[in-house]
Amino acid sequence: MYRQVEYCTFFLNADISIAVKSGNTSEFCVWAPYPAFIRHLHPLLLSMLTAISLFFNPPEQVCRAEDKTVLPPTGQSSDSNRAFSVTLSKLDNGVTGLTSTIYINAPPERVWKVLTDYNNLKRYIPRMVESDLLADKGTLKVIALKGEFRVLLFTQTINLTINMHESYPRRIDYEKIAGNFEVYQGYWMLKELQSTKGTHLTYVSELKPSFFAPDIIFLSTLKKDITGGLSALRKEAEALNP
Repeated sequence: MYRQVEYCTFFLNADISIAVKSGNTSEFCVWAPYPAFIRHLHPLLLSMLTAISLFFNPPEQVCRAEDKTVLPPTGQSSDSNRAFSVTLSKLDNGVTGLTSTIYINAPPERVWKVLTDYNNLKRYIPRMVESDLLADKGTLKVIALKGEFRVLLFTQTINLTINMHESYPRRIDYEKIAGNFEVYQGYWMLKELQSTKGTHLTYVSELKPSFFAPDIIFLSTLKKDITGGLSALRKEAEALNP
């Protein structure tokens, strides 16, 4: 059994807002409605108006991504195993905190193989253009990443050099060496579930871009990317031969 709370997303042609429901309570991110004639404008123009509005008049309340999953009792199988959780939070000094978990129907050794295929990370990381293993120093790997962050007509190229500290097959800690993020650090943790021989994968990250990215856009993009990335990672790991 699992409880899923949908992420609050702004629809450009919506009248007011979308509610984030949790149990018997609701949190609302209220956004003033566009006049009827504006909602019929070309989607690109409407998107530009939205971005400008968000910049000069940010919402008072930032929606939080919070999809929570409870795995079934030991020995039982359920479709909730296919679900996962993503929680975003705002930390001190403009840092965004991210915690996500996912169940993968493959042992930790196979999940590890996908996570550490550093030359092919773009296969499951959205917006990744290139990834290269620069140095192999045993349990320390140095990798370079190149990606793109796109909002409307704006494109920001992202370049990062990262230290990956490996503790096979349970944990990978990472931190930025160089690049256009002020803060980029976190870890992957793999835990085998004895009942299913699958893996409970946890991803924790702290991020702060050095380029301008409005919170409402950055959080929404981050939520979408991590959701797609975890799903693709799971597909890769489960498709590997034992």
